[in-house]
Amino acid sequence: MRLLLATSFATVSLISAPILAATACADLKNLSIPNTKITLAESVAAGAFRPPASDKGGQQFADLPAFCRIQATLTPTSDSDIKIELWMPVAARWNGKFRGTGNGGLGGGASIPPGPLAGGVRGGYAAAGNNTGHEGGSNYAIGHPEKIKDFGYRSSHEMTIVSKALIAAYYDTPLKYSVMAESGGGTIAALSAAQRYPEDYDVLAVTSMSSYLSRHTFGQMWIWYATHDSEASFIPPAKYAIIHQAALKACDADDGLADGIIGTAERCHFDPVVIQCKGADAPDCLTAPQVAAARKIYAGPKNPRTGKQIYSPLYPGSELGWGQLAGGAEPLGIPVDFFRYYVFQDPNWDYKTRRLNWDSDVALAERPEIAPVNAVDPDLRKYFARGGKLLLIGGWNDNGVPPDVAVNYYKDVVAKTGAKATRESMRFFMVPGMSHGVGTTGAENFNVDTLALIEQWRQTGQAPNQLVMDHYKDGKQVGRRLVCQYPQIARYKGSGNTEDPASFECK
Repeated sequence: MRLLLATSFATVSLISAPILAATACADLKNLSIPNTKITLAESVAAGAFRPPASDKGGQQFADLPAFCRIQATLTPTSDSDIKIELWMPVAARWNGKFRGTGNGGLGGGASIPPGPLAGGVRGGYAAAGNNTGHEGGSNYAIGHPEKIKDFGYRSSHEMTIVSKALIAAYYDTPLKYSVMAESGGGTIAALSAAQRYPEDYDVLAVTSMSSYLSRHTFGQMWIWYATHDSEASFIPPAKYAIIHQAALKACDADDGLADGIIGTAERCHFDPVVIQCKGADAPDCLTAPQVAAARKIYAGPKNPRTGKQIYSPLYPGSELGWGQLAGGAEPLGIPVDFFRYYVFQDPNWDYKTRRLNWDSDVALAERPEIAPVNAVDPDLRKYFARGGKLLLIGGWNDNGVPPDVAVNYYKDVVAKTGAKATRESMRFFMVPGMSHGVGTTGAENFNVDTLALIEQWRQTGQAPNQLVMDHYKDGKQVGRRLVCQYPQIARYKGSGNTEDPASFECK
């Protein structure tokens, strides 16, 4: 059965007779969708999928059920080259839902990572991913404004529209609803959907909100510059633990429990001068230049002319994770590429010889042609009005995306959308002790199934008013913790198992 579909950036409509039967997987290659070339449509037997050679994830796929695999190239503009991949479990295994996935960092890649798609079909979802409209590095940003739009929001939206058209053709039952649960770089796609295309997804989960890319990169460079202002400014990674212990001494017990986790990070006032060396440099103290560097990290970047905060600082409690941004001989590659290709459009820009200007360069980074890379519009009225739900989670110890990014966005949503609408359609949690995203690895981490949370919200109509998160240390679960809606914190009641949520209350 061949269907002809008419699409725009916002809609897909059948212009043939109503679907009476499903289309075979191989026949989907003949499906006519504007601005879309389907390059692969093949049935993959259970356990038969083999990842491309370029995939270095080392993941196993032998447990995958049978699915229909689609690859396509989308060209919504003459300068677009969006690659997408859609995996649809056979009808007997489909749960009736679509799951879109995003990308980390600055996107690109020789192939679309199969891991998120595999996770989708294991759960019964039809799942899709995309390459954000480019392969390789970010040099495409020079002279290609349409590709910047593709990276920022259009690739995910077009992927969603085309995927829904293929789902409608492949299955003989209609799509129930669509979901996206993303962390880090993938949150640009999730939040762009809520802000720009409220019809795309019904429920969204966003963890470690990385969708303010034009400011995010300033924050990353600020931290590197703080510890590389001079040779004396560098803080040896071995001293992070000294700073961390001093921060815990200042604020750990403020939530009623001294447990190595600062539960009141937003209210913690810690000055590293308390561990400044009294004499010569030593392993258990900071020199004066090192104290100055740590203070800069806690303060975050500010405009020297206006005094306005450019991006969130890191918070007390985060010190053990400073190494990635503060401890390297060179800055992280993401901000360097962003400034070279997006902001300055100069592949030869050098962060040492031409240091950032925290006033004029911020204005330069916020030019209209760069704005598509951000997803920070707080106007979610259309998304909420159609019944959309948004779960937003951040970590007080997050070094990758410092806490104020999510906190400020939540406050802006309340101001723009209204307290009542926000309360009905959005939940926001800040997790003490959590770094960049939920998980089970690392010295200290917290985990919760965000997809299950938004699914439950959708299916029952009951929003999550508190979270119970699994608590991990060094990869082993040590208990569970209560997490409260912002701005409440979980306070220890004074007795009971400290790894039991019942021993805490939200206040």
